[in-house]
Amino acid sequence: MMREKLLGRFRKDDMVALVNSSTECFDETLDLATQNIELVSWRAAWVLFHSMKRNDQRFFPFIHQMIMAIPGKNDGHQREILRIIEQLEVPEEHEGVLFDLCMTIWEQTGRIPSLRLFAFRTICRIASKYPELKSELSFITQSHYTDSLSPGIRRAVQSMAGENR
Repeated sequence: MMREKLLGRFRKDDMVALVNSSTECFDETLDLATQNIELVSWRAAWVLFHSMKRNDQRFFPFIHQMIMAIPGKNDGHQREILRIIEQLEVPEEHEGVLFDLCMTIWEQTGRIPSLRLFAFRTICRIASKYPELKSELSFITQSHYTDSLSPGIRRAVQSMAGENR
């Protein structure tokens, strides 16, 4: 049902209400968001982000599934999954994998800047808990990594890196 709805035209508020109306709709949308179905999966992740609250308990059983779904997706889809994850307290046992995935995304300077920004924000969030990772921030904010960013995103990255040193 959700797949067909996501393929067509829809109003955001209607889809958010539908996802929030039943566990079945939520589960189906989350399943679609972690797959790689052209147009549908990205839209499912986008709708999920807009349907959630910070630390939304419905998402916690699926954190690992969402993290493991990041590789192999297109840039916009990865960004939407990271937006969801950013709203959650990631358990310590998943932080290492998430950190590594975000570092891989950040280091690929040809990726879209908004994806790299969300990856960097996740890196900073995790690094703030582990002092030994903070030293990495000065290395990964060298001009080699930031030259491809817009001036606004570059300033945001420099600011976040400065706050975490």
